[in-house]
Amino acid sequence: MVDCEVLVKMELWKISQKVSELSDVIPYYFFSLVSSCLSLSTVLVVFSLGTWGVIGIIVISFYVVIPYLLFAVPVQVLFNKHPKKFSLNYFCLYIFFSLPAVFIYSSVLNFDFSMDILITKNFYAISLLAALFFWFWDSVFLHKKSSAS
Repeated sequence: MVDCEVLVKMELWKISQKVSELSDVIPYYFFSLVSSCLSLSTVLVVFSLGTWGVIGIIVISFYVVIPYLLFAVPVQVLFNKHPKKFSLNYFCLYIFFSLPAVFIYSSVLNFDFSMDILITKNFYAISLLAALFFWFWDSVFLHKKSSAS
């Protein structure tokens, strides 16, 4: 009976340790996400000839947070297990996940599920920028090692 209690206490300790470790990095995930959204939104507003202004940056940030949360953050959590600051491999993988994320999100927003979006320069530019900003802010806020691959 004593062994069972010890095992339960050990498991509870392991769980509390993991929760504690996770709670230490959650703010960094948040800062990375917010910085990425604001960076991408700012560039999108500037390239739309600034007709939206600051309101546009805020509104677009709320739109781009969804694909970042669905596609980039899970990959970011996986990468944070083996952190590498400014890793080109991680950047390429962010691009890989950014392409379907931008495709799906733009198809849903435009109610157009055709493949026509794949022939536009904007699709590739937005995908590349989304990956670049997320990779940059991820490296700044989360990855502690300074080695690049």
